[in-house]
Order: sequence, then C-alpha cells, then structure tokens
Amino acid sequence: MPSKNPRQIDLQDHRLRYLYLSNEKGSMRAAAEALGVATSSVSRQIARLEEELDIELVRQGTHRISLTAAGEAAVEYYVQRISQHAALVARLDELRSRQAASTVIAIGEGLLGARAIHTLQAWLRAHGEHKAEIISAPSAEVERMVMADEAHLGVVFAPSPNARLTRLFSLAQPLRLIVHRDNRLAGRSKVTLEEVLRESLVLPGANFRVRELIDAACKDQPHSITPTLTSNSLAVILDFVRSGLGATLLAELPVIEELKGGTLKAIAVDCEAMQATDVQIVTRRGRVLDELSRELATEMAKAMRQAL
Repeated sequence: MPSKNPRQIDLQDHRLRYLYLSNEKGSMRAAAEALGVATSSVSRQIARLEEELDIELVRQGTHRISLTAAGEAAVEYYVQRISQHAALVARLDELRSRQAASTVIAIGEGLLGARAIHTLQAWLRAHGEHKAEIISAPSAEVERMVMADEAHLGVVFAPSPNARLTRLFSLAQPLRLIVHRDNRLAGRSKVTLEEVLRESLVLPGANFRVRELIDAACKDQPHSITPTLTSNSLAVILDFVRSGLGATLLAELPVIEELKGGTLKAIAVDCEAMQATDVQIVTRRGRVLDELSRELATEMAKAMRQAL
C-alpha cells in the first residue's frame, strides 16, 4: 500500500506567537494588551492557525485559556524555534567577529586626541590578534555608520535622542567659548549668551551636531548666532581662533592640549542647553559586541578621561 504524502504546513510565526502569548499571559485579552492589538485579532489569528493545522489548539468554553495537546505541541515548537533562532544569530555574530578580528571605530572629529590614540595603540599592541580602524567624521555621519553596522563603535558628541544607539560610556563635555589667550574675554570664568553673540565666531556647518545644538540653544533668544565664518574643518576653525581673529564654540576635548598649554582658553557659557552636553561611546542598539571590542570601548573611555 503506497504511503501518504506528509501534510504540507505553512506555519506563520506571528500566529504561533499569538498562541504562545495567550498561553503565557493566561488569556487572549491579556495577549492582545501586550501586543497592542484587539482581542478579536488574536482570536482570529489563532482560529486561522487551527484551520491551517486542521486540529483544535484551544479548548472552548473556558475563561482562562487552556491548550489541547496539539496546542501545547505548537507552543513548544515555537519556543524551540525562537531559541534556535537566537542561538544562530549569536553564533553568526561570534563567527563574524572571529573572521574580522577587528573593530571599526567612527569618531567625531577631534574627540579622540593624539594622547588618547597613543594609549589605545599600547592596548592594541598587547592584543596583537585584534586590529582597529579609526574613521573620523561629523557626529551625524558617525551615528549613521554605527546604526548601519559600518562601524562597531562610535564616539559622538551629544548624539541625537532619536538615534538607535546604546550608550556604553559618557563623559560630560559642556560647550565652551574657545578664545585665544589674548582675547578680551580670556580672563573670564563665564560669559552670557549675549556676550557670545557679540564675538566674531567661526562655527562648524549645519550638518555637525555641535552646530545643531548651538542653534537649538539660541532658538528662544532674541538674536540668533550668525558666524563670521563656517567651516567643516576643525583645523580651519582652530587656526581662526589661534590667530586671534575670533572665537568658536566647542567642547574641551578637541582642544585639550592647547588649553593645557595656555594658548587657548575655555570659558563657560551661561546657557543651560550648552551645559548639558556630553561625549558618548556608543554601539548600535541590539548589537552584541565581542569581548575585545567591549574591552576596547572601556580603554577609549579611560583614555578620554585621562586626557582631561
């Protein structure tokens, strides 16, 4: 007697998930609340799953959901499938990191100085099997690269609250008025926003996070900040300030060596929005970093703190 062909079943994960959550939460209503859908939607999807499988999964007429043996088998299958999926993703991440044996770090321009990079080189020499690539870019581009998995880690100034990023470390870095030591304001410990507005300023372009924050800080002020010069180059901005032609608004990290040497001065600005900024080491939300990448992030945080 010829054997029957096995029944072809097209299981859809969302229907299995509805069944699983209904059993986990105790009722279809509770599952619907957890999912943010109507109870009727959960009931309908489970009914369609029963039609596809051609067997009853939920016993009728009970207030609290009660699974049949077939329902229990379906839920068990779903749990195993999710577990296997998670194990596969973790295994692939592990294999990718072993294959690459490197960490790509996207850094906002000037946020990791020569001293900090030297510290990282010492760490990398001690971990010869692990390599690092450092890419300098505007903060907005750093965020994009990290979220697109083009970089494992990002060092970014005041990242956008809407970015899908996980903060690993943060370092308070208020925006300061950066001036030459001979500037008339150099001896001040704090200046008002109005005094900043009267300075000849060179600022980053609109695609830089620093500029976005500066413009946002001034949006409720009677006067907006209009720079004398705009540049996408930190070197050009600092040359402008070193020459005594004017001032800029930056965090201290990009100019820390010259601040310590006394060539430039950093003055606090009496503006709440400019006091609340920080530098963060971030990764993509949900990304699983390998052990050495996590250690490297820790080393970067130490290096930035030591630089100050």
